[in-house]
Amino acid sequence: MSWPEYAIASPKDFYDLIDFHSPKYVRALFSKNHESGYRTFLLGNRNSKSVTDLKTFKRKTSRYVQGVLNCKSEAVNIYFSPNEFYEWPKVSNLALLRANWIDIDIKKAVYGKKVREVEKVLIGEVVQIFKREKIPPFTGYVFSGSGGLHLYWVYEPVDASLTNKELWKSIAQIYIDSLNGISSQWEVDSTASKRLSGNLRIPGSVHGTTGLQARFLAGGPKYEFEELINYLNLGSLRDKLKIKEESTVVRLPHKPTSSKPRQKIQRRYGHNIKDWWFKCINTVQIHFRKLGKVPKGKRDKTAFILFVAFQHLNKETAFEKLTKINDELIGFSLEELEGLTKTAKITTYNYRKETLAEYLEELLGYCPEYLCTKPKIKLSSDEIRQRQSKAAKCTAAKKRNNTQEVVAKAIKQLTKETGKKPTQRQVAERVGLGLRTVKRYWF
Repeated sequence: MSWPEYAIASPKDFYDLIDFHSPKYVRALFSKNHESGYRTFLLGNRNSKSVTDLKTFKRKTSRYVQGVLNCKSEAVNIYFSPNEFYEWPKVSNLALLRANWIDIDIKKAVYGKKVREVEKVLIGEVVQIFKREKIPPFTGYVFSGSGGLHLYWVYEPVDASLTNKELWKSIAQIYIDSLNGISSQWEVDSTASKRLSGNLRIPGSVHGTTGLQARFLAGGPKYEFEELINYLNLGSLRDKLKIKEESTVVRLPHKPTSSKPRQKIQRRYGHNIKDWWFKCINTVQIHFRKLGKVPKGKRDKTAFILFVAFQHLNKETAFEKLTKINDELIGFSLEELEGLTKTAKITTYNYRKETLAEYLEELLGYCPEYLCTKPKIKLSSDEIRQRQSKAAKCTAAKKRNNTQEVVAKAIKQLTKETGKKPTQRQVAERVGLGLRTVKRYWF
Protein backbone atom coordinates (compact mmCIF):
# COMPACT_ATOMS: atom_id res chain seq x y z
CA MET A 1 0.00 0.00 0.00
CA SER A 2 1.66 3.26 -1.14
CA TRP A 3 2.12 6.06 1.35
CA PRO A 4 0.41 9.39 0.64
CA GLU A 5 1.62 12.94 1.14
CA TYR A 6 0.16 14.63 4.23
CA ALA A 7 -0.64 18.34 4.48
CA ILE A 8 -2.09 20.68 7.10
CA ALA A 9 -5.90 20.65 6.98
CA SER A 10 -8.56 22.62 8.84
CA PRO A 11 -10.21 21.21 11.99
CA LYS A 12 -13.46 21.11 9.96
CA ASP A 13 -11.88 18.51 7.64
CA PHE A 14 -11.23 16.33 10.66
CA TYR A 15 -14.76 16.84 12.00
CA ASP A 16 -16.25 15.80 8.63
CA LEU A 17 -13.96 12.78 8.43
CA ILE A 18 -15.16 11.34 11.73
CA ASP A 19 -18.74 12.75 11.73
CA PHE A 20 -17.78 14.76 14.80
CA HIS A 21 -20.86 17.00 14.98
CA SER A 22 -23.42 14.37 13.95
CA PRO A 23 -22.72 11.07 15.72
CA LYS A 24 -25.34 8.38 15.35
CA TYR A 25 -25.40 8.02 19.15
CA VAL A 26 -23.24 10.15 21.49
CA ARG A 27 -19.56 10.86 22.04
CA ALA A 28 -17.78 12.46 24.97
CA LEU A 29 -16.37 15.97 25.29
CA PHE A 30 -13.89 16.26 28.15
CA SER A 31 -11.94 19.06 29.84
CA LYS A 32 -10.56 19.65 33.31
CA ASN A 33 -10.86 23.40 32.67
CA HIS A 34 -14.64 23.59 32.18
CA GLU A 35 -16.01 26.50 34.19
CA SER A 36 -18.86 24.39 35.61
CA GLY A 37 -16.45 22.12 37.47
CA TYR A 38 -17.80 19.09 35.58
CA ARG A 39 -15.37 17.39 33.23
CA THR A 40 -17.44 15.21 30.89
CA PHE A 41 -20.24 16.34 28.58
CA LEU A 42 -22.09 14.61 25.73
CA LEU A 43 -22.32 15.48 22.06
CA GLY A 44 -25.10 13.85 20.01
CA ASN A 45 -28.56 12.31 20.27
CA ARG A 46 -29.25 12.03 23.96
CA ASN A 47 -31.86 13.62 26.22
CA SER A 48 -29.57 14.68 29.05
CA LYS A 49 -28.52 17.79 30.96
CA SER A 50 -24.94 16.95 29.99
CA VAL A 51 -25.59 17.36 26.24
CA THR A 52 -23.84 20.35 24.66
CA ASP A 53 -22.33 21.48 21.36
CA LEU A 54 -18.68 22.11 20.53
CA LYS A 55 -19.02 25.89 20.21
CA THR A 56 -20.52 26.21 23.70
CA PHE A 57 -18.05 23.74 25.15
CA LYS A 58 -15.09 25.70 23.73
CA ARG A 59 -16.41 28.97 25.10
CA LYS A 60 -16.79 27.54 28.60
CA THR A 61 -13.19 26.30 28.75
CA SER A 62 -11.59 29.72 28.32
CA ARG A 63 -8.70 30.73 30.62
CA TYR A 64 -5.39 32.57 30.65
CA VAL A 65 -2.67 30.65 28.78
CA GLN A 66 1.02 31.45 28.87
CA GLY A 67 3.45 29.88 26.38
CA VAL A 68 3.32 31.50 22.92
CA LEU A 69 -0.10 33.10 23.61
CA ASN A 70 0.42 34.85 26.95
CA CYS A 71 -3.25 35.88 26.94
CA LYS A 72 -6.77 34.58 27.58
CA SER A 73 -7.99 31.92 25.13
CA GLU A 74 -10.95 29.65 24.54
CA ALA A 75 -10.92 25.89 23.90
CA VAL A 76 -8.11 25.18 26.37
CA ASN A 77 -7.20 21.52 26.97
CA ILE A 78 -10.34 19.95 25.46
CA TYR A 79 -10.66 16.32 24.36
CA PHE A 80 -13.17 14.04 22.61
CA SER A 81 -13.88 10.34 22.19
CA PRO A 82 -13.46 9.09 18.59
CA ASN A 83 -15.76 6.10 19.25
CA GLU A 84 -19.48 6.43 20.07
CA PHE A 85 -21.65 5.31 22.99
CA TYR A 86 -25.29 4.50 23.63
CA GLU A 87 -25.25 6.79 26.64
CA TRP A 88 -22.65 7.77 29.27
CA PRO A 89 -19.12 7.19 27.86
CA LYS A 90 -17.78 3.93 29.25
CA VAL A 91 -16.74 0.63 27.66
CA SER A 92 -19.97 -1.17 28.60
CA ASN A 93 -21.96 1.47 26.67
CA LEU A 94 -19.89 1.37 23.46
CA ALA A 95 -22.10 1.50 20.37
CA LEU A 96 -19.86 2.17 17.35
CA LEU A 97 -16.15 1.90 16.57
CA ARG A 98 -14.96 4.65 14.23
CA ALA A 99 -11.17 4.67 14.44
CA ASN A 100 -7.98 3.22 15.89
CA TRP A 101 -5.31 5.58 17.17
CA ILE A 102 -1.83 5.73 18.61
CA ASP A 103 -0.86 8.31 21.25
CA ILE A 104 2.86 9.22 21.29
CA ASP A 105 4.17 11.48 24.07
CA ILE A 106 7.41 13.43 24.40
CA LYS A 107 9.58 12.51 27.40
CA LYS A 108 11.17 15.92 27.94
CA ALA A 109 9.09 19.11 27.73
CA VAL A 110 9.89 21.63 24.97
CA TYR A 111 8.47 25.12 24.40
CA GLY A 112 7.98 27.81 21.77
CA LYS A 113 9.03 27.28 18.16
CA LYS A 114 11.06 24.22 19.09
CA VAL A 115 7.79 22.28 19.59
CA ARG A 116 7.01 22.35 15.85
CA GLU A 117 10.56 21.30 14.98
CA VAL A 118 10.34 18.34 17.35
CA GLU A 119 6.97 17.32 15.88
CA LYS A 120 8.38 17.22 12.33
CA VAL A 121 11.28 15.01 13.40
CA LEU A 122 8.90 12.64 15.22
CA ILE A 123 6.49 12.13 12.32
CA GLY A 124 9.40 11.47 9.97
CA GLU A 125 10.72 8.70 12.23
CA VAL A 126 7.25 7.16 12.68
CA VAL A 127 6.57 7.01 8.92
CA GLN A 128 9.93 5.30 8.29
CA ILE A 129 9.21 2.67 10.95
CA PHE A 130 5.69 1.97 9.62
CA LYS A 131 6.98 1.62 6.06
CA ARG A 132 9.60 -0.85 7.24
CA GLU A 133 7.07 -2.83 9.34
CA LYS A 134 4.49 -2.79 6.50
CA ILE A 135 1.86 -1.00 8.59
CA PRO A 136 -1.00 0.52 6.54
CA PRO A 137 -0.83 4.33 6.19
CA PHE A 138 -2.74 6.27 8.83
CA THR A 139 -5.68 8.39 7.65
CA GLY A 140 -4.20 11.49 9.26
CA TYR A 141 -2.44 12.71 12.36
CA VAL A 142 -2.66 15.47 14.96
CA PHE A 143 0.25 17.38 16.46
CA SER A 144 -0.88 17.82 20.08
CA GLY A 145 0.89 21.15 20.58
CA SER A 146 3.47 19.87 23.08
CA GLY A 147 5.66 17.79 20.77
CA GLY A 148 3.41 14.72 20.98
CA LEU A 149 1.50 13.00 18.19
CA HIS A 150 -1.87 11.28 17.66
CA LEU A 151 -2.13 8.93 14.67
CA TYR A 152 -5.60 8.00 13.33
CA TRP A 153 -6.79 5.09 11.20
CA VAL A 154 -10.39 6.16 10.50
CA TYR A 155 -12.92 3.73 9.01
CA GLU A 156 -16.62 3.49 8.29
CA PRO A 157 -18.36 2.88 11.65
CA VAL A 158 -18.94 -0.71 12.79
CA ASP A 159 -20.95 -2.13 15.71
CA ALA A 160 -18.99 -2.46 18.95
CA SER A 161 -19.67 -6.19 19.24
CA LEU A 162 -17.51 -8.39 21.47
CA THR A 163 -15.67 -9.64 18.38
CA ASN A 164 -15.02 -6.18 16.97
CA LYS A 165 -13.84 -4.84 20.34
CA GLU A 166 -11.27 -7.64 20.61
CA LEU A 167 -10.15 -7.04 17.02
CA TRP A 168 -9.83 -3.30 17.76
CA LYS A 169 -7.47 -4.09 20.65
CA SER A 170 -5.46 -6.50 18.50
CA ILE A 171 -5.04 -3.83 15.80
CA ALA A 172 -3.88 -1.34 18.44
CA GLN A 173 -1.38 -3.84 19.83
CA ILE A 174 0.17 -4.40 16.38
CA TYR A 175 0.68 -0.66 15.96
CA ILE A 176 2.15 -0.35 19.46
CA ASP A 177 4.53 -3.29 18.99
CA SER A 178 5.81 -1.86 15.71
CA LEU A 179 6.83 1.36 17.53
CA ASN A 180 8.49 -0.42 20.46
CA GLY A 181 11.60 1.53 21.44
CA ILE A 182 10.84 4.24 18.89
CA SER A 183 13.29 6.75 20.38
CA SER A 184 14.92 7.97 23.57
CA GLN A 185 12.92 11.20 23.20
CA TRP A 186 9.42 9.75 22.72
CA GLU A 187 7.28 6.92 24.04
CA VAL A 188 3.98 5.33 23.04
CA ASP A 189 1.21 5.72 25.63
CA SER A 190 0.03 2.13 25.28
CA THR A 191 -2.77 2.56 27.83
CA ALA A 192 -4.33 5.48 25.94
CA SER A 193 -3.78 3.73 22.60
CA LYS A 194 -5.65 0.61 23.77
CA ARG A 195 -8.50 2.32 25.63
CA LEU A 196 -11.71 1.89 23.61
CA SER A 197 -13.40 4.69 25.53
CA GLY A 198 -10.34 6.97 25.45
CA ASN A 199 -10.24 10.72 24.86
CA LEU A 200 -7.85 12.59 22.55
CA ARG A 201 -7.10 16.28 22.10
CA ILE A 202 -9.47 18.01 19.66
CA PRO A 203 -7.83 19.55 16.54
CA GLY A 204 -8.03 23.32 16.77
CA SER A 205 -7.98 23.33 20.59
CA VAL A 206 -5.26 25.07 22.60
CA HIS A 207 -2.60 23.28 24.63
CA GLY A 208 -2.74 24.79 28.11
CA THR A 209 1.04 24.81 28.66
CA THR A 210 2.58 25.78 25.32
CA GLY A 211 -0.34 27.86 24.00
CA LEU A 212 -0.07 26.11 20.62
CA GLN A 213 -3.08 24.75 18.74
CA ALA A 214 -3.47 21.04 18.01
CA ARG A 215 -2.91 20.76 14.22
CA PHE A 216 -4.54 18.21 11.95
CA LEU A 217 -2.71 16.89 8.86
CA ALA A 218 -4.69 14.84 6.34
CA GLY A 219 -3.99 12.84 3.20
CA GLY A 220 -4.40 9.16 4.06
CA PRO A 221 -7.30 6.84 3.15
CA LYS A 222 -10.50 6.27 5.09
CA TYR A 223 -10.78 2.51 5.54
CA GLU A 224 -13.33 -0.23 5.97
CA PHE A 225 -12.79 -2.11 9.24
CA GLU A 226 -12.44 -5.38 7.31
CA GLU A 227 -9.67 -3.82 5.20
CA LEU A 228 -7.47 -3.29 8.23
CA ILE A 229 -8.23 -6.79 9.57
CA ASN A 230 -7.20 -8.40 6.29
CA TYR A 231 -4.16 -6.15 5.79
CA LEU A 232 -2.88 -6.98 9.29
CA ASN A 233 -3.58 -10.73 8.85
CA LEU A 234 -6.21 -10.90 11.60
CA GLY A 235 -8.74 -12.90 9.59
CA SER A 236 -8.20 -16.17 11.49
CA LEU A 237 -8.54 -14.36 14.84
CA ARG A 238 -11.78 -12.75 13.63
CA ASP A 239 -13.23 -16.16 12.73
CA LYS A 240 -12.30 -17.66 16.12
CA LEU A 241 -13.80 -14.70 17.97
CA LYS A 242 -17.05 -14.94 16.00
CA ILE A 243 -17.42 -18.61 16.84
CA LYS A 244 -16.73 -17.86 20.50
CA GLU A 245 -19.23 -14.97 20.55
CA GLU A 246 -21.98 -17.04 18.95
CA SER A 247 -21.45 -19.92 21.38
CA THR A 248 -21.54 -17.48 24.31
CA VAL A 249 -24.58 -15.41 23.33
CA VAL A 250 -26.83 -17.74 21.34
CA ARG A 251 -28.65 -20.21 23.57
CA LEU A 252 -30.59 -23.22 22.37
CA PRO A 253 -34.01 -23.72 23.99
CA HIS A 254 -34.06 -26.21 26.85
CA LYS A 255 -35.52 -29.57 25.89
CA PRO A 256 -37.73 -31.15 28.59
CA THR A 257 -36.80 -34.70 29.60
CA SER A 258 -40.37 -35.84 29.22
CA SER A 259 -42.39 -35.68 26.01
CA LYS A 260 -45.45 -34.65 28.03
CA PRO A 261 -46.06 -30.91 28.08
CA ARG A 262 -45.32 -29.30 31.42
CA GLN A 263 -48.23 -28.04 33.40
CA LYS A 264 -48.01 -24.32 34.03
CA ILE A 265 -48.03 -23.54 37.73
CA GLN A 266 -49.20 -20.09 38.71
CA ARG A 267 -46.78 -18.69 41.24
CA ARG A 268 -48.50 -17.10 44.22
CA TYR A 269 -46.52 -14.12 45.43
CA GLY A 270 -46.83 -12.65 48.87
CA HIS A 271 -46.75 -9.00 49.81
CA ASN A 272 -43.36 -8.71 51.52
CA ILE A 273 -40.32 -6.93 50.06
CA LYS A 274 -38.46 -10.09 49.07
CA ASP A 275 -41.42 -11.38 47.05
CA TRP A 276 -41.65 -8.12 45.15
CA TRP A 277 -37.96 -8.28 44.18
CA PHE A 278 -38.32 -11.98 43.33
CA LYS A 279 -41.07 -11.01 40.88
CA CYS A 280 -38.78 -8.37 39.40
CA ILE A 281 -36.02 -10.96 38.77
CA ASN A 282 -38.44 -13.41 37.14
CA THR A 283 -40.01 -10.74 34.93
CA VAL A 284 -36.65 -9.50 33.61
CA GLN A 285 -35.26 -13.00 32.99
CA ILE A 286 -38.37 -14.25 31.20
CA HIS A 287 -38.50 -11.16 28.96
CA PHE A 288 -34.90 -11.40 27.77
CA ARG A 289 -34.85 -15.19 27.49
CA LYS A 290 -37.61 -14.82 24.91
CA LEU A 291 -35.33 -12.45 22.97
CA GLY A 292 -32.34 -14.77 23.35
CA LYS A 293 -30.10 -12.11 24.93
CA VAL A 294 -30.12 -8.61 26.39
CA PRO A 295 -29.82 -6.04 23.54
CA LYS A 296 -27.00 -3.51 23.48
CA GLY A 297 -27.86 -0.31 25.28
CA LYS A 298 -29.91 -2.18 27.91
CA ARG A 299 -27.23 -4.40 29.38
CA ASP A 300 -26.02 -2.05 32.11
CA LYS A 301 -29.57 -1.26 33.30
CA THR A 302 -30.46 -4.96 33.30
CA ALA A 303 -27.38 -6.02 35.24
CA PHE A 304 -27.84 -3.23 37.77
CA ILE A 305 -31.51 -3.85 38.60
CA LEU A 306 -30.94 -7.62 38.81
CA PHE A 307 -28.06 -7.11 41.22
CA VAL A 308 -30.16 -4.76 43.37
CA ALA A 309 -32.93 -7.37 43.41
CA PHE A 310 -30.51 -10.19 44.35
CA GLN A 311 -29.07 -7.98 47.10
CA HIS A 312 -32.53 -7.67 48.65
CA LEU A 313 -32.89 -11.47 48.65
CA ASN A 314 -29.39 -12.44 49.83
CA LYS A 315 -26.32 -10.18 49.84
CA GLU A 316 -23.91 -13.09 50.17
CA THR A 317 -24.96 -14.82 46.93
CA ALA A 318 -26.11 -11.76 44.91
CA PHE A 319 -23.01 -11.34 42.73
CA GLU A 320 -22.68 -15.08 42.09
CA LYS A 321 -26.30 -15.27 40.85
CA LEU A 322 -25.84 -12.17 38.69
CA THR A 323 -22.70 -13.73 37.13
CA LYS A 324 -24.69 -16.77 36.01
CA ILE A 325 -27.36 -14.62 34.32
CA ASN A 326 -24.63 -12.44 32.84
CA ASP A 327 -22.95 -15.48 31.23
CA GLU A 328 -26.28 -16.59 29.80
CA LEU A 329 -27.91 -13.36 28.63
CA ILE A 330 -25.94 -10.14 29.23
CA GLY A 331 -22.36 -10.75 28.09
CA PHE A 332 -20.23 -8.38 30.22
CA SER A 333 -16.69 -9.31 31.21
CA LEU A 334 -16.16 -9.98 34.93
CA GLU A 335 -14.20 -6.71 35.21
CA GLU A 336 -17.06 -4.70 33.65
CA LEU A 337 -19.58 -6.42 35.92
CA GLU A 338 -17.47 -5.60 39.01
CA GLY A 339 -17.33 -1.92 38.02
CA LEU A 340 -21.06 -1.75 37.29
CA THR A 341 -22.08 -3.16 40.68
CA LYS A 342 -19.42 -1.38 42.76
CA THR A 343 -21.75 1.23 44.26
CA ALA A 344 -24.65 -1.20 44.74
CA LYS A 345 -22.42 -3.41 46.94
CA ILE A 346 -22.08 -0.65 49.52
CA THR A 347 -25.36 1.21 48.99
CA THR A 348 -28.84 -0.20 49.60
CA TYR A 349 -31.21 0.90 46.85
CA ASN A 350 -34.85 0.98 47.98
CA TYR A 351 -37.20 1.70 45.08
CA ARG A 352 -40.76 2.89 45.49
CA LYS A 353 -43.36 0.99 43.51
CA GLU A 354 -43.80 3.85 41.03
CA THR A 355 -40.04 4.25 40.51
CA LEU A 356 -39.52 0.53 39.90
CA ALA A 357 -42.47 0.55 37.48
CA GLU A 358 -40.88 3.38 35.46
CA TYR A 359 -37.50 1.64 35.47
CA LEU A 360 -38.91 -1.67 34.20
CA GLU A 361 -41.16 0.04 31.65
CA GLU A 362 -38.12 1.79 30.14
CA LEU A 363 -36.13 -1.45 30.22
CA LEU A 364 -38.79 -3.89 28.98
CA GLY A 365 -41.08 -1.64 26.95
CA TYR A 366 -44.07 -2.38 29.17
CA CYS A 367 -45.04 -2.11 32.83
CA PRO A 368 -45.47 -5.48 34.63
CA GLU A 369 -49.03 -6.01 35.80
CA TYR A 370 -48.14 -6.28 39.49
CA LEU A 371 -46.61 -2.77 39.36
CA CYS A 372 -49.40 -1.08 37.44
CA THR A 373 -51.09 1.74 39.28
CA LYS A 374 -54.63 3.01 38.77
CA PRO A 375 -55.29 4.13 35.19
CA LYS A 376 -54.83 7.84 34.64
CA ILE A 377 -57.95 9.89 33.99
CA LYS A 378 -57.83 11.60 30.62
CA LEU A 379 -57.72 15.36 31.03
CA SER A 380 -59.83 17.81 29.05
CA SER A 381 -58.20 20.32 26.71
CA ASP A 382 -58.80 23.15 29.21
CA GLU A 383 -57.21 21.20 32.05
CA ILE A 384 -54.18 20.36 29.89
CA ARG A 385 -53.73 24.05 28.97
CA GLN A 386 -54.04 25.09 32.62
CA ARG A 387 -51.43 22.57 33.72
CA GLN A 388 -49.08 23.54 30.88
CA SER A 389 -49.46 27.21 31.81
CA LYS A 390 -48.75 26.46 35.46
CA ALA A 391 -45.70 24.35 34.57
CA ALA A 392 -44.38 27.07 32.25
CA LYS A 393 -44.69 29.68 35.01
CA CYS A 394 -42.90 27.42 37.49
CA THR A 395 -40.10 26.75 35.00
CA ALA A 396 -39.74 30.47 34.24
CA ALA A 397 -39.59 31.26 37.95
CA LYS A 398 -36.88 28.63 38.52
CA LYS A 399 -34.85 30.00 35.59
CA ARG A 400 -35.13 33.54 36.95
CA ASN A 401 -34.00 32.42 40.40
CA ASN A 402 -31.12 30.39 38.98
CA THR A 403 -29.94 33.29 36.81
CA GLN A 404 -30.18 35.66 39.75
CA GLU A 405 -28.05 33.31 41.87
CA VAL A 406 -25.45 32.96 39.07
CA VAL A 407 -25.13 36.74 38.68
CA ALA A 408 -24.91 37.29 42.44
CA LYS A 409 -22.25 34.59 42.76
CA ALA A 410 -20.19 36.10 39.92
CA ILE A 411 -20.37 39.59 41.50
CA LYS A 412 -19.18 38.13 44.81
CA GLN A 413 -16.30 36.22 43.18
CA LEU A 414 -15.10 39.16 41.07
CA THR A 415 -15.31 41.51 44.04
CA LYS A 416 -13.21 39.10 46.07
CA GLU A 417 -10.65 38.73 43.26
CA THR A 418 -10.28 42.43 42.34
CA GLY A 419 -11.19 44.15 45.61
CA LYS A 420 -13.88 46.27 43.99
CA LYS A 421 -17.37 45.80 42.58
CA PRO A 422 -17.19 44.60 38.94
CA THR A 423 -18.93 46.16 35.97
CA GLN A 424 -21.95 44.55 34.36
CA ARG A 425 -19.88 43.66 31.28
CA GLN A 426 -17.26 41.87 33.42
CA VAL A 427 -19.99 39.80 35.07
CA ALA A 428 -21.55 38.98 31.68
CA GLU A 429 -18.20 37.70 30.38
CA ARG A 430 -17.60 35.63 33.52
CA VAL A 431 -20.94 33.79 33.47
CA GLY A 432 -21.48 33.67 29.70
CA LEU A 433 -24.77 35.61 29.75
CA GLY A 434 -25.88 38.54 27.65
CA LEU A 435 -25.32 42.08 28.96
CA ARG A 436 -29.07 42.79 28.96
CA THR A 437 -29.70 39.69 31.06
CA VAL A 438 -27.10 40.75 33.63
CA LYS A 439 -28.64 44.27 33.78
CA ARG A 440 -32.03 42.72 34.53
CA TYR A 441 -30.66 40.98 37.64
CA TRP A 442 -28.20 43.67 38.71
CA PHE A 443 -28.19 44.51 42.39
